Amino acid sequence: MGSWNNFLLPVVILFDPEMFTLPLGLNTFKGQYISYWNYIMAASVVFTVPVLVLYIFFNRYFIRGVTFTGTKG
Repeated sequence: MGSWNNFLLPVVILFDPEMFTLPLGLNTFKGQYISYWNYIMAASVVFTVPVLVLYIFFNRYFIRGVTFTGTKG
């Protein structure tokens, strides 16, 4: 999670907007005097949907892993 939400290193390294990470892409909707909150919220939903789909698909494996961690032997 730390590298997923990293902001400073990609700002320093990346110069091409096509290679920006998700937090940098969201930051492009913020201006000096105005922020386009409707675009920021829409992009946040679009970025969240694939992760939710993966969680729904692999939910049984997450639950199985959690139940096995509490057993002895």
